Amino acid sequence: MAPSLQEMVGQTAVIRSIPINETRPALVKLLAIENGGIWVESQDATEHWLSEVGRQASSRTLAWFLPFAQIAWIMGSSDYPALSEKAFGLPPQ
Repeated sequence: MAPSLQEMVGQTAVIRSIPINETRPALVKLLAIENGGIWVESQDATEHWLSEVGRQASSRTLAWFLPFAQIAWIMGSSDYPALSEKAFGLPPQ
């Protein structure tokens, strides 16, 4: 069974959200869930923000609020291995 977002708080997830990264999915740490979206830590977003303001560091870890409307998908994980069937020569299903 897939985990709920609430169960994923404190864990790392992969998300597709243009405000975090326009070109590819990004790793985020899920900090909190609100009715309208999620709070995350994201190195991609931190790098972008520091570049925008011309800084190399922030004295505090940055947290980002992402409205659900700006999130295409969130990928979590379950507690068992995931293997590439193609790498093991299994036919596609």
